[in-house]
Formats: sequence, structure tokens, C-alpha cells
Amino acid sequence: MRFGFFLFLSIAVTFSVLSAPKTYGSLGSEVDYLDFGKLTVAPFSYSVSSSFDEEYGAFNLFDSNPQTHWYSASGTKPDWIIVDFGTKRLINGIELVVPVFRGKRSVSEYEVQILYQESWKTILKNDRVELNNFHRIPPMDASVLRIFFPKNEDKSAVVSEFRILLNDICLNSVPKRITGYLYPVVGGVLPQKDFQLPGAPREYRNGVHKGLDIYYKKEKDGTVRNLKFSDPLVSPADGTIVRADVEYSPMTLSEYQYHSSQAQKNGVTYVEKDFGGRQIWIDHGNGVMTSFNHLSSIKAELREGSRVKAGETIGTAGNSGLIGEAKGTDENIHLHFEIWVDGEYLGAGISGAQMRKLLQFFFSGSGLLY
Repeated sequence: MRFGFFLFLSIAVTFSVLSAPKTYGSLGSEVDYLDFGKLTVAPFSYSVSSSFDEEYGAFNLFDSNPQTHWYSASGTKPDWIIVDFGTKRLINGIELVVPVFRGKRSVSEYEVQILYQESWKTILKNDRVELNNFHRIPPMDASVLRIFFPKNEDKSAVVSEFRILLNDICLNSVPKRITGYLYPVVGGVLPQKDFQLPGAPREYRNGVHKGLDIYYKKEKDGTVRNLKFSDPLVSPADGTIVRADVEYSPMTLSEYQYHSSQAQKNGVTYVEKDFGGRQIWIDHGNGVMTSFNHLSSIKAELREGSRVKAGETIGTAGNSGLIGEAKGTDENIHLHFEIWVDGEYLGAGISGAQMRKLLQFFFSGSGLLY
């Protein structure tokens, strides 16, 4: 999405005073809304005066990564960042990270403002901008805050992080531990259909889909194709193997049919033969674990307890555990990939639209955008 809808921005900001919008925008746009359930402290909407390019959109302000930046479009008009919680929040701190850009800081001064009735009230000014700018402010309850950047020359504002704090807890960021991972299929395409995302119902087995199904990858020439048995799968981050099905035995067709019928009646119970097929689980620490399902092979030297590095090949795509394997065909080759955080699958209680945004933060190590 490219940027040229300033009239829409002015309307959206006015509307934001009343309540936080729930469904608009996409990462890279100038206006958006984030709600990742219990994985974030508070849902919030944000808007900015402009963005130079979708890669440098405002979402970079909230990704807990000081190496990514929001760039405003160049010009002489003032720039701003607005965060709207939609309801009052207790606040007593503000932090702004401003990197050096083209030899100097693009921001030389700014004002921290709150929306007071129908106008902006400045609560502090900073004309000594450094890399890390932390301000302890008088405790207040507010729902809408703005960072305002006066300008007197044609240039872009470049900011890495904007944090709103209560007792050093950030209210408006995506935790670092669920960002920066690599996509498990090199060149893989993010699922485009809701039923391929975590949280989608699986009525045929009385269950819920707890991962994302990856069917396609993009070649270097831009061609998109189905996964093949030979396609390598990689660890999304450093970690320790906690399960590796190196002695996996496929289901026969009759076994598959039997376990399918049992799953339809008892979808939440343990099954002796797992439809996930040949699997690898990786513990990445900080409460994050990933699970690879339907593999056709596992890298020979990997065992439970093996250490792997980010980007290291751990196996190949396949259809193990599925009817294609039971019939001996290449039907339905894909990677079912699960992400678990603090014992719950990533996506529990999160809408499809928000899940797509969360996945982009999670896989930011690969720079994926829908």
C-alpha cells in the first residue's frame, strides 16, 4: 500500500478521539490498529503524518527493535505520531528513540501532547534530542497521545521507537520475544486464507487449527509454486530440539481411516497415531517453542537435545500423517507450523486480520509483508 490519502488521515484522527477503530489498515499503512490479546498490554490504534514508504511505516515504532525505523515523507510541514488507546490509561512515562540519519538526527525538537477535550495540550518539550529520550511525566489518565515534530526545513523525521509507559511497563509495543524470527520455508508465502491460520475451526475433527499451513514458495524469478518433498525447512531461531521423530512409521490407509473416524468423535483426546506425521519441536527459550509437522525427512544428525541455529536446515517438507502419505502419493504437501508461547498456541483468541499482522511481527527476521 502506498501513501497519498492525507484527507482520510485527518478524518481518521478526528474519529479516533471518540473510539479506537477495530478493523482498518495493514502494516505499512499510515493508520492501523493492533490487538494481539494477552500477548500485548493494551490494544491501540496509531496514525502518523505520513510515511516515506511502506517498508518504513509506523509499525516500526512498536516492534521493540531499534534497528527498524519510521520515516516520514520529506517536506516542510510538521510531522506527528498519534497513539489512541480508545479508553483511559494510566501513564507516567514516555520514551522516544531517535537514530542518527545521514550524519545527524533528523529530529532536533519535539513536543509530547495529550488530547484535552478537542485540542492538543503540550505537557513537555524537548530540544535536546539524543538517541534515547526518556521522560518521567506527572501521572495522568489519558487515552490519546501525540508526539509533535515542528519543522522549518524540507526533511524526513526518522524515529525508531515510541513507547508509552506505566511504571516502566510499555503499553504500546509488541514484545521483543515474539519478533525477529525467520520464516520456516525459505521463500515461503504467508497463507492467504483464514482457514490456513491459527485459530481456524476444524469441525471435521471437533478441533481448532493451532498452526499455519504453508503450501507455496516463491522462486528467485518471482514464480510461485507448490512445495515439494525436496524443499528444505529451517529453524526460525536458535534453539534446542525437544522432539525429533527419527523413528517415525507412516500410517497405512486403513490406519488413517480408523484414526480419522476416531478423531471426528473424540477430537480433543490423545491419539496414538498423530495426523501431524513426522515432527520436530524446537525450544527457542523465553517461553517460545515451534513445531514442524508433516515432514518428509529429518536432517540425519538431529536428535532430541541437539542445538540448532537460526536458518539451519532441520528437514524437508512433506505430507506425513496425511492421507497422501497413506496412499503413497504427493497429495497435499505442505508445512503445518505451530508457534507456542507460554504454553498456548500463537493466535488463540486473535482475529484473522490481527493474526496476519502478528505473523508479520513474528517473522520480521524475514521481512515478510502481506
